[in-house]
Amino acid sequence: MTRHGLAFGTSFLVALGFFACSGADDTGGGSGGAGSGGSGSSAGSGGLGLGGSGGLAIDGGGATGGGDAGVCDQAIDIVFSMDVSTSMGAFLNKLGDEIEAVDTAVKALNLKAQPHYGLVVFVDDTLFANSSQPYVDVKTLKADFKSWANFTSSNNQPSGGNQNTTWPENSLDSLYRAAKDFAWRPKASTLRLVIHTTDDTFVQGPTTFNGVQVMHNYADTVKALQEEQVRVFGFASKLGGPMESDDVSQGWFSTVAGSPAIPNATGGGVFQLDDVMSGTVSLSSAIPAAVKDTYCKPYPTPK
Repeated sequence: MTRHGLAFGTSFLVALGFFACSGADDTGGGSGGAGSGGSGSSAGSGGLGLGGSGGLAIDGGGATGGGDAGVCDQAIDIVFSMDVSTSMGAFLNKLGDEIEAVDTAVKALNLKAQPHYGLVVFVDDTLFANSSQPYVDVKTLKADFKSWANFTSSNNQPSGGNQNTTWPENSLDSLYRAAKDFAWRPKASTLRLVIHTTDDTFVQGPTTFNGVQVMHNYADTVKALQEEQVRVFGFASKLGGPMESDDVSQGWFSTVAGSPAIPNATGGGVFQLDDVMSGTVSLSSAIPAAVKDTYCKPYPTPK
């Protein structure tokens, strides 16, 4: 999607007052074209919330994490699911600039094993970088972020073919592939996170859209994420489309046909992309905070 340039800041403490939480910030459905439509507030727990001490808190229950009682020894696997349409170049550049700081902050949890990182990119089609395998090191991941940031100016599809001439993108297939195709370590002993970024709504499959086969619908995608115990943290927009006035919040901040938003349904959370643009959210602080506050927490019982 073609949008104005993104601008970023570094103050995470200020950002705490501006977080858009998947449970508390549902605004109802609209005309964003998320396929099924729907409106209303998300039900259940699992979204980001401001704790009493000013930190982030996750409300979840159900399947267990890893380690003995009182001892946390989970591995951490993080897959980045990135919209690489024309408007997202600045975000990818910023993420490339800050990914080493993210890695350093994650490692500060005194992990027994190195964190693993993956990358799947999408416009109307999807492509899993590095053959769906973890990157050998964070510098290689950084180089790919920079490469895909440059790719955004081409207005092409990741796998080639026709150009991107539409506004909805294929978030659902990207998230489904992140859940099912990545070489995750065992769910019983691993915190599995997807960091998903888009400034648009999505297409529901199965269908053909802009000459590309879209495979999965909303319910199937949520089910896949829950089956693999993957938490989704998103950076998303509420308004988008050709005039940047369409409601594109469904599935990120609000329900889809009565089903909880994806971050809420998976025990994750969502940040407003506009807060990143305005400089109130720092990626190098927000992403490690999401990791820290879900580390060794039970995965929520699917709704």
